[in-house]
Amino acid sequence: MKPVKNIFPAFVIVAWLYAIFMLSQPVEIIAVHQDDLLVRNFPLTDKGKISWWKKNSAMLKAKYALDAGNSTINIWDFGEGYQTETPDKTTFFPSHDTDYLLCFDDMNVPERCIRKENFLMYLHQAADGSTWYTVEGGVYYQKENGPLVKHED
Repeated sequence: MKPVKNIFPAFVIVAWLYAIFMLSQPVEIIAVHQDDLLVRNFPLTDKGKISWWKKNSAMLKAKYALDAGNSTINIWDFGEGYQTETPDKTTFFPSHDTDYLLCFDDMNVPERCIRKENFLMYLHQAADGSTWYTVEGGVYYQKENGPLVKHED
């Protein structure tokens, strides 16, 4: 019986190490399509997502010509990669609907769509310098050089 008792703690340690490894991976920018940014390894928390944007927005603006004045940027998880624009085969009932996909017109290949369920963050920067962040946990607002405030309905 002793080997069985040793397996569980070893499994827990391996699981923790794997989780730490996965969470420590840097954000990978896969592609930029106009105002849509496709990434992998995005932070999990609202605070982490907003912080990542603040730390990297200047680089993203310079490298990808994102965000000139009034702008809206959508950040998506690249997920399983690009897909062809076909009806969803995972639904119970047959469908011809492709509304579950976001397709990029700047690509001239069949695999040019991602799933909309992969949405991570939407941000809007207004001309007055204020920024609105929409993430899974809610909507946050920040005036230029002001504190980040969670918007209450």
